Amino acid sequence: MSRLKSKRALGQVVSVLIMIVIIIVTYLLFVRGSLVDTPKNYTVLEQEKELIQLDILSATYVGINNKQLIKVTENGIVAYDFDGEELWSDTLTLDNYIVRQREPYIAIANKMGNTITIFSDKGKQGEVVCQNPIAYFSINKNGSVAVIENLGDSHIVSAYDEKGNSLGVQRVSHVKAKNTGYPAAAEVSPNNELLLTSYIDVDNPVLTSNLLAIQIQKPKEEKIDNSLYGIEQKDNFIYEIEFIKDNEWVSIGDKWMTWYTMSGQEIARQENVLAYFSPYIVKASSYGDGFLPIISAKDLNKSTIHKQNELSYFNAKGEMFFNLKLDEPVTYFYANDKGVVLGQRNFFMGYNKMGIKLFEFNTSLDVSKVFYLPDRKAGIAVTKDKVILLKPKKERK
Repeated sequence: MSRLKSKRALGQVVSVLIMIVIIIVTYLLFVRGSLVDTPKNYTVLEQEKELIQLDILSATYVGINNKQLIKVTENGIVAYDFDGEELWSDTLTLDNYIVRQREPYIAIANKMGNTITIFSDKGKQGEVVCQNPIAYFSINKNGSVAVIENLGDSHIVSAYDEKGNSLGVQRVSHVKAKNTGYPAAAEVSPNNELLLTSYIDVDNPVLTSNLLAIQIQKPKEEKIDNSLYGIEQKDNFIYEIEFIKDNEWVSIGDKWMTWYTMSGQEIARQENVLAYFSPYIVKASSYGDGFLPIISAKDLNKSTIHKQNELSYFNAKGEMFFNLKLDEPVTYFYANDKGVVLGQRNFFMGYNKMGIKLFEFNTSLDVSKVFYLPDRKAGIAVTKDKVILLKPKKERK
């Protein structure tokens, strides 16, 4: 009888211990946020139908611009809706061309050419015609373009509106001049009030990046070298400037990133981020506390040459508010005001601005790009010879 009671007591203890373990595991998974995504939390996409065909022998750029599908070839640009129906088109003569997007505008130019053609979701808006080869250009959300012209031993940095008219700012820099350097990147601010340029000086004992801000005057008057302020960063190669809000910007360097106000006041700095993918944002968010997504490669296992990638989100204060360690190297990265899409060979997934997983897409096709359409819970996939509409599996009939 006593043995029976002992067995019952032991069984009760075991049951209590099992319940405690279940409670602890549940707490860790749900309360502490350690639960990985399950298929119920995101959409699984698959191929639905072909939208448009691509010429495999032609260099083709495909992008999404303000709810339009954009195709650029050597012969010009065509815009489609998401059913594959043509909306508008324009002819161009292109060779080795470069495309810059900042919704709803697109700028297209031949590499080291003299002309930049500007389009919106309504079609052609204007042209910027330069006297010298164009070494670099960018575009903002208003269609304003920053241009770096190459004169051999000197450079010209200037700005134009969406019609191709000068914004009245221009700076000439000579390579051999003291404390000048080479212009590496330039951006017009979203409010068209500031032209920012990063100059790289390699003649100093330590490589130095000089950030120069030129004020765009109102009314527009031609001002040469009308500098508002300058910022020096030693031992940091600044190769990109990103406005993550209308009045705040970030300098992206190989050693650290720095957040600034429009007046040049430093807000924050993040060191040793080592951006593996350039954080170019096709459309910046107009709301919230800023959104800068980075794919970084902090760890490098030299024996396997395997980069340990991480996806991190930063706000306008320079604070990281989301981080995800990735098990495979990233081969594709796209960012806009809704979130990001990243690819790992033939596997693609998307996350919104809060870090919540939205979709995944696994394919045997040779897919180079994937875009997500959150309002439709659908996607667009690009291969060498076609553009494909993706739909959720549960919505297929």
